[in-house]
Amino acid sequence: MSLTAAIDVGTTTVRSAVFDGEGERLSIARATLGSRHPFAGAVEQNPDEIISTSVAVFRRSLAEAGVQTADIDALGITNQRSSVVAWDGDTGHALRPLIGWQDTRTAARVAEFVTAGIPLNTSASCTKLEWLMANDDSVAHAHSTGALRFGTVDTWLSWALSGGAVHITDPSNAGATGLYDLYGGDWSSDVLALFGVPREAMATVVASDETVGHCDPELVGAAIPLAARCGDQMAACAAHGMVDGTAKLTLGTSGMLDVGTGSTIADAPSGCYALPLWRRTVDGVLVDEFLVEGSILTAGSVIEWLIRVGLLDRIERLDEIAASGRPGVEFVPSLAGLGSPHQDPEARGAVRGIGLETTAADLVLGAIAGIAARVAELTTHMGVAGPLLVDGGLSQSQVLLEAIRKKTDLEIHPARDHETTVRGISLLAGRDD
Repeated sequence: MSLTAAIDVGTTTVRSAVFDGEGERLSIARATLGSRHPFAGAVEQNPDEIISTSVAVFRRSLAEAGVQTADIDALGITNQRSSVVAWDGDTGHALRPLIGWQDTRTAARVAEFVTAGIPLNTSASCTKLEWLMANDDSVAHAHSTGALRFGTVDTWLSWALSGGAVHITDPSNAGATGLYDLYGGDWSSDVLALFGVPREAMATVVASDETVGHCDPELVGAAIPLAARCGDQMAACAAHGMVDGTAKLTLGTSGMLDVGTGSTIADAPSGCYALPLWRRTVDGVLVDEFLVEGSILTAGSVIEWLIRVGLLDRIERLDEIAASGRPGVEFVPSLAGLGSPHQDPEARGAVRGIGLETTAADLVLGAIAGIAARVAELTTHMGVAGPLLVDGGLSQSQVLLEAIRKKTDLEIHPARDHETTVRGISLLAGRDD
């Protein structure tokens, strides 16, 4: 029986799952990832924790499935996009904490580009890498010795799992850096030079479903082929069977709306972006496909905030509490800025309509309505007219799905398995053609 394993390094959680040759999920294991915020706007994580947690969760998923490491035929990696790691290629050690995609330390630099009419946002990796080159002595020293390596999370994890044998990424992750040439299909020399990022520090761009390298047996127990890699949203698209015109909404920490454009690089509406979907092998030929993406910067993180401030005791009670709430509270869920189409990283949330009679349940319901309103704004802006495929952990909320249906007037198709990222990367890793 063919077995495929998947590792998904998200923003707050690492997941690993095992699938059989029929696509049946045999197991899933999870663990949380920590983060720190050393100054306003900063979001950092420990690169070594990402590796140790990924390996531990991977081993737990194997144990839950009742299989051995040597039984796994292929491994796929999916990940939070745009977050960046800098490490020393000679020692293999991370030079400093990862800078997360939510980090806004380069907002002033991004504003310079926006003012000049160049579409850019703080999520993209390019200004983060520029900041590292200019502000971190260890990064500057590694650059001077030729040992500097940069990578998104897929690249860092592939490097570590292979024992430093491969330094790779795929178009879906490369496209989220702001340094990728959509038309050329590789890093843009001009943009690398603009941000002062050395080409030799960047990963080789390979196909999303290409086997490149193997895991180090000393680290995971067997030389498992590294068979696929792509960004989390693209993995979800694979699980849905994304084709030209498909509209998919992922409701995780953030909300991401993706519309497939096939082999066409489409003009994106304001505040949205044309990005690589993936590069796959079809009938022996490499094929690049694309999408247009819009973002809602805070979705599941709004619910996490409700829990943190004591308005909701746990996410499992979200629908129960919301159902007892009364409408009337207006909740703007821009707790970490506004994404598409506004692209305003400085925006913050607001609540209106609170009275002496307002309860915690009213606020919870208002937050759900606010998220649904942002979805409706984005689907209208991006011209979504057909069915809306929905996945992600927050898609388990029936109250939220119904609110989205009412505000968008779209047919909502929730995923049969909300763990779409691990399923999608498993499908890419298990492809035979």
